[in-house]
Amino acid sequence: MRLVIALTKPVTPEVTAATNPDRLILDLPNVKGPSTPRHFAVNRNGVIGVRLGPNQTTPPITRAVIDLDGEHPYRFSSEANTVILIVLPAAATGRGPAPAAKRSLGRRFTASAKDKQSASTTDGESSDANLHISFEVKYVAEGAAYLAGGRRSGLKEGMKLMVRDAQPDSAGSETAPGPVLAELQIVSVADTSAVAEIHNAKRDVKQGDWAELSQDDFAKLGDPAKSTASKSFIQPVAAAEPASISQVSRASMQEGRIRAHIGFDYSGISSSGTTIGRSSSFGLAINTDMTQIAGTHWNLQGYWRERLTTTSQPDEQTLQNYLDRTYLIQMYYDNDDSKWVAGFGRLYLPWAVSLDTIDGGYVGRKVAKGITTGVFLGSTPDPTSWHYQPDQQIAGSFVNFEGGSYDDFHYTSTGGFALNMLKWQLDRPYVFFENGLSWRKVLSIYHSLIVDWPQGLSTDGITPGGGITRSYLTVHIEPKQWISFDIFHNYFRDVPTAATALVGTGLVDKLLYQGVNGSVRVKPVRNFSIYATLGRGDKTGDSHRSMNQMYGITWNEIWRTGIRAYIHYSKFDSDFARGNYKVLSLSRHLANRMTWDAQVGSQDLNSPFTLNQRSTFVDISIDTNFTKRTFLQSGYTFERGSALNYRQWYLSLGYRFDEKGLKK
Repeated sequence: MRLVIALTKPVTPEVTAATNPDRLILDLPNVKGPSTPRHFAVNRNGVIGVRLGPNQTTPPITRAVIDLDGEHPYRFSSEANTVILIVLPAAATGRGPAPAAKRSLGRRFTASAKDKQSASTTDGESSDANLHISFEVKYVAEGAAYLAGGRRSGLKEGMKLMVRDAQPDSAGSETAPGPVLAELQIVSVADTSAVAEIHNAKRDVKQGDWAELSQDDFAKLGDPAKSTASKSFIQPVAAAEPASISQVSRASMQEGRIRAHIGFDYSGISSSGTTIGRSSSFGLAINTDMTQIAGTHWNLQGYWRERLTTTSQPDEQTLQNYLDRTYLIQMYYDNDDSKWVAGFGRLYLPWAVSLDTIDGGYVGRKVAKGITTGVFLGSTPDPTSWHYQPDQQIAGSFVNFEGGSYDDFHYTSTGGFALNMLKWQLDRPYVFFENGLSWRKVLSIYHSLIVDWPQGLSTDGITPGGGITRSYLTVHIEPKQWISFDIFHNYFRDVPTAATALVGTGLVDKLLYQGVNGSVRVKPVRNFSIYATLGRGDKTGDSHRSMNQMYGITWNEIWRTGIRAYIHYSKFDSDFARGNYKVLSLSRHLANRMTWDAQVGSQDLNSPFTLNQRSTFVDISIDTNFTKRTFLQSGYTFERGSALNYRQWYLSLGYRFDEKGLKK
């Protein structure tokens, strides 16, 4: 049985063989290992388990304790910055005795041919040093944990892992396994990363936690008759550079995969508003996440929905229909070994997401490390219509600078020039800037700015000259995991024409708050958070200044039912609209099997850009699997307002698949 410890620099370790109970104690001076003790159950070849953790902080000493079922001879070997402790079978040299006195190795380990040969042939087989039984949590999203280890480390879909707290044992400095804090189940595996669902969590799973395989899945790591998977163990200890979120995401795409939902849907509307009567329509919806299609570096991601039939009467516009039309779907090329990038479809420019979406594409080239330049062109879509707007053209160029690491300091800066045209006549030339920087998870700053020169084609002949048309700044500070602060400033000179029909959908909330606003989010206890935003409204032409307000409460895992509650209230005053908005939302996710969501709320809106000024609404939706491949989605919306008065229901039945593509 091997214990392999990978270091960033050579060290002089010390080993002690102790009895009552039998164990080997390996001390690594000047080595910074995991901040909390870890325990790995082995129960193979005389080794009961391995405990790893800090033994001393100043200077740092990391200790590994190998619990044995009796006295065993042992051997050291090394390879570069790797310490290898080999526990030999008791029958190899008799029962012992094993040395009981502390023995200093007295030299720094350096790689040699003899060492390498000894490390690979001691027990007659070559161990697979890639196999792990413990994996670090690199990132946590809603209900999911991303692990730094994948197919190459032996993980497979369906495997279960346990997140534990370690507790000191009777010896004080050594550690024993603590209670299970959460269970993880692998749902997706790439070569070097994996995604796991979080179940039965007794506290939040955090970045830096370690998850160890269950006993059953540990035994499945390899075929004992053909490999040494069941008797090989490797644990990285030294402070190597951790993978960033972007690295984890890229790792998950190293092998091609085809994930998609294709469904036929039916929608019915009963209206008593602007169009009295009933109508129905049939449509097709596609939700796709396809990576490295046919073994290439082309990917297809996004959502698209279209009608297959017209409505049975003049169409009643609904909020759900508006949301369906704000789809994004793009085919893009991403190859780390190529200097070229490209994409086409309905998309945002990846380096300047503050710009409007375009129906078109972009082409870029990496001219140097961290520098990308390119061009984009297309048509500006109208999210209130099912159709493109071919009479509105857009074209421009950009340059982006990016550097650093998401785990430490990272920055990105984009600048460019673009033209908006109507029927190929110049309407609005503009320059744009988008900058962001972050330092770990403590500080992030984002700013976008657009300066334009309207030519009067879309402004009724008015030419105000050059000026700032949009500016948005936000500063996020998170000194502790349980508290964060935000400061943001929002200014816009011209109300976007396409956004007026989207009030109430949540897509234009940023336009409702002008001036300087500040917010705080606090998580006083687990699964419970509150937030508040206050600011002075700065409305153009307003004779007085008013207050913007926003308050909310989020409660996850209500009484361990898995239900999530969200309560929100906002009051706003801007050039776009003034009024308030209230909503209560309840949702429940049952792994990948079923999701349901229910919302009830009201809106009181005073805006020259919409007639639907007062309304109450109820929205219920459910998404469930019929079989492993088929799904059913259904929903019901009830809207009562000054302009929109309708009931809408929809049903979508389709096929869901997740297939591995060609491996490069």
